Amino acid sequence: MNKQEKIQYAYSLTKQIKIKLLKENSPHVIMNEHEYLREVMTLYAKQTNLLHSTLILLNNNHAEEAYILLRSILSNSMLINYLCKDNKRKDRYENYLIQPNKAELSFLYDIREAARKGWVEKTDALEEKIREHEEFLINNGFTTRNKKEEIIADTWFLSIRRMALTDKYFFFIYMLFYKESSEYEHSDFMSLSIYRQQIINEISGTVTFKLNLTKTNPELSEKVLNLSIIIYSVTFEEIFKHIKRRHPQMFSKEQLTELDNIRSGMSENAIHFPYDISEETFASEETKQ
Repeated sequence: MNKQEKIQYAYSLTKQIKIKLLKENSPHVIMNEHEYLREVMTLYAKQTNLLHSTLILLNNNHAEEAYILLRSILSNSMLINYLCKDNKRKDRYENYLIQPNKAELSFLYDIREAARKGWVEKTDALEEKIREHEEFLINNGFTTRNKKEEIIADTWFLSIRRMALTDKYFFFIYMLFYKESSEYEHSDFMSLSIYRQQIINEISGTVTFKLNLTKTNPELSEKVLNLSIIIYSVTFEEIFKHIKRRHPQMFSKEQLTELDNIRSGMSENAIHFPYDISEETFASEETKQ
């Protein structure tokens, strides 16, 4: 497949998945004790939109910007994998749900730090809000101990690095490309050179240049395209296998067969999206760090 054929394949794939798995615009009924499936389906719906957005950027020669979305696609995949491998106590689901509370507390800590520097006015209401959020975490079992062995609120976020350490496959992908993608997300100066076009051969392009907003790295474009489709496909397979094993009642036998056909099609087309995530490649990349 060439670039355009891969993009059209991805659009066709998401169209099937929106109908067959996500049941777009159709009712979903999630029973008690299976609430995490609501989050799994919603996360995969978001991942479908992220893939669409990535394809649009790649189709317009914006591989560097598409790489940023690829990070979100990977993050979503890890969250889905994380939730699907929860225990009977639903520790992971509960940890996933508590993240907004931790994020709000972190924001309040930032305001308190700004108050200490005199940038904003410190108020009693701020300290009260902080105490309320800390007590909420503690009362819901999210605790740790400080250096004095005192019980305090556990404010650690569910980071992509932590999730990567729970799955070997995702850990390899994380090590192979996530660090590199950070350069594009945070606009590392080395990643910005693609936009500058040298004007005079004898003078460095860092001195005399013109900006070219249509230029992109074709190798990066192919890499992002392949990886985004691979991760999207692997995530589908994870969800399908999980549902078939634990919640087959969610779909009829005919629907499960249709989903299995999508999975088989992914396997057959995987040859068109080469990307080595073997242990040997990981070991090679690790020596470069």
